[in-house]
Amino acid sequence: MAEIYYLLTWGTFWLMLLCFVFLLTVSVPRRDDLRSYKRVRLLLAWGVFFLMTLVNLTELSMSDSGTNDDIWYTRLMTLWIGACVAPVFSIVNITLINSHFFSWRNLVRDLVIPLVLVVGNVFLFEIFSAKSLAFLFAYVVFIVYYVLVVVVYTVIFLRNYRQYSIRLNNYFSEPGSNLLKWTVTTQFLATSSGIMAFVSLFMPHGWLCVFALFLNILYPYYAIRFINYAFQFPVIAPVVEEVMEEEPVVRDSVFMLEDIVGEWEKEKRYLQPELNIEMVAHELSTNRTYLSSYINTCKNKNFKEWISDLRIAEAQRLLLSEPKTPINEIGERVGFSDKGNFSTRFSKSVGMSPSLWRKTHLK
Repeated sequence: MAEIYYLLTWGTFWLMLLCFVFLLTVSVPRRDDLRSYKRVRLLLAWGVFFLMTLVNLTELSMSDSGTNDDIWYTRLMTLWIGACVAPVFSIVNITLINSHFFSWRNLVRDLVIPLVLVVGNVFLFEIFSAKSLAFLFAYVVFIVYYVLVVVVYTVIFLRNYRQYSIRLNNYFSEPGSNLLKWTVTTQFLATSSGIMAFVSLFMPHGWLCVFALFLNILYPYYAIRFINYAFQFPVIAPVVEEVMEEEPVVRDSVFMLEDIVGEWEKEKRYLQPELNIEMVAHELSTNRTYLSSYINTCKNKNFKEWISDLRIAEAQRLLLSEPKTPINEIGERVGFSDKGNFSTRFSKSVGMSPSLWRKTHLK
C-alpha cells in the first residue's frame, strides 16, 4: 500500500502542477465584467494548486522519514494548508456566483490568522515538546479554528448560493439555465477533502490511497469547470452580477404596468422559447428590476414560476382541444425547450403527468 500511495502522491503532484500552469496560461475572454473572475483565477492558481503542489513535493521528500517530530510537523503543515485552502476555495466559489463578494482585506485576514497559528505552534513545539500543556492547548486552538473556518465559509457559500438561485429564478424561464450547479457539489467535496486530509494523518495507507485518488479526480475536474466558466459567463452574467439596490414598485404605477403585462399575456408572447426577464422587459418598454419587483409583489411568484404557469395553462388547453397532438409537440409549442422540463413542471403544477391529465379530463 505504501508504494501505491507513493505513486498516487506523484500523480497528485503532477496534476496539481499541470492545473496550476493551465490556470496561468489559458486565455480569458476580454470582458470588463470578468475582472473579479481574473482575480480569483490567480488566487486559485497560487492559493490552491501551487500550494497543493508544494505540499505533495514536501510529502514526497519526507516519505522516507518517520520520526515523531516529522509526524507532528506534518500535522501542523496539513492544518495550515487546510486553514488557508478552505477560505481561498470558498472565496473563489462564492465570487463565481456573486462577483461583488471578493475582498482583499478579508482574504489577507483569512491567510494571516493560520500563519500566526502555525508559527505559534511550531515555536511552542520547539521550546517545549509535543506533550507540553502549552503546545497541546495551541494545537487544539488551531484545530478548532480550522473547523470554524470550514463551517463559517460553508454557511456563507450557502447563503450566497440561495441569493443566486433567487436571482436565477427571477431572470430565466428555464431551469436548465443554471450553469453553476457544479459549484455546490465542488464546495462540499472540497470541504470534505479538507476534513479527510486531517483525518488521514491518523489512518493507515489504505485510507491515504483512497484520499489521494479522490484529490486526483476532484481538483482537475474543478480546474476544467473553472476555466470553462469564463466562456459560459456571457449567459449568466446578468445573474452573477448581483443587483446591489433594487428599485421598489411604485404604488401609483402598478396598475399601469398591470395593464401592459395583461396585454402581453393575452397575446401569448410567453410562448417564445428561452425567455428571460430582459427580453420581456424590453418588449414591455420597462426595466428588468422594476418588472421583477412587480412580478414578485403583485403576482407573488418569481419570473420562472410566472412564465411556467402561463405555459402550463396554455398546454392544458391544447391537450384537450387537440387530443391527437403528441405531448412533446405541445410542450415545444408552449415554449418548453426540453421534454423532461415540460413534464416536470406540469406534474409539479397540476399534480399529475401531461398524459395522465389529458386522459383523465378527456373522459
